[in-house]
Amino acid sequence: MRCGSYCNLEKKRKELVFDLRHLEGNLPGLELRMAQPKLLHFMLLCLLYMAHAGLSSGETKVTRAVKEAVTFPCNYEIPEKERTYYRVYWQHDTKVVQAYVPGRRGEDLIDLSYVNRTVMEMANNLSVTIFPLQVPDEGTYECIVQRLVGGQYKRVHKQDVQLSISADFPEPTTEVYEETGYWRMTCSSRQGYPQPKLSWVNNGKVLTSVNTSIFQDPVTKLYDIQSELHINQTNNSLFICSIDYGDSRVSANVTLPKGPDSWSGALIIAATLPSIFFLIAMILLVYQCFYKHSEGGLYSPPQELTSVTTTEEGNGTESPVAHVNSATTSSGRAASV
Repeated sequence: MRCGSYCNLEKKRKELVFDLRHLEGNLPGLELRMAQPKLLHFMLLCLLYMAHAGLSSGETKVTRAVKEAVTFPCNYEIPEKERTYYRVYWQHDTKVVQAYVPGRRGEDLIDLSYVNRTVMEMANNLSVTIFPLQVPDEGTYECIVQRLVGGQYKRVHKQDVQLSISADFPEPTTEVYEETGYWRMTCSSRQGYPQPKLSWVNNGKVLTSVNTSIFQDPVTKLYDIQSELHINQTNNSLFICSIDYGDSRVSANVTLPKGPDSWSGALIIAATLPSIFFLIAMILLVYQCFYKHSEGGLYSPPQELTSVTTTEEGNGTESPVAHVNSATTSSGRAASV
């Protein structure tokens, strides 16, 4: 089983300790015994530094934003006269980003996702440029240089580049809605990367949201995030909606509107009820008085108005004459016409 640089470092440390002890035994002396701890510590630091340098050599880390351009150097030069003996490949995982193969067209070798987005400069350290960057471009890139030796191509150089992609989330959009018995607050932001984390804070205390949803676009791989918080407070209060992604953060402040105090509402209702009752009583009283007055002033004539026909003397014409049956007046006498 291969244990890598750590096992080699531990082996060298043990060998160093053994050599120092052996030297101390063969050359006894006070000065050597006093210098041994410092010497051992110094040599261990040197070994750790060398191991770290060996592990990190040949790899470059780069961070770029979506839609930007990036250029990776391969840090290798090929004389123009000798290019026919070389092959150069830029790869991302299993995809060929750019390639130089004598007698072949580079466009026929690269992956479709990098067509018309990459350029390799043979005269500039075999560097490759990618534009515009997309989230799927994130990852490790390898520059592999091969030289024709004895009829076979052998690798003579390898350069690794680690690319990280970022897309800034815009300042969150917040809304406040008044519901029955509580306030409902929402916070959202769109089109960012990497995957975000949203939190609500009030007076330094992290609150628990009712619902937080994260959506990643299947094509662009960018994220949208939305969260909802329910609060039953009625006084002015400041809330902070924060979205963390990678090493970045965006936030927005939400001020809860001052709602009517419950005691004030009760007092308003208590003061309004007597007026409402008084108004209803006045309406009933007026209606009752009007009804009695109308009932006492109504008059239905008991007599019946009839029409009779008489004959005028002299011309023989007939004319209607009104006749009212007799009725008893309020004085007890009969009235007639």
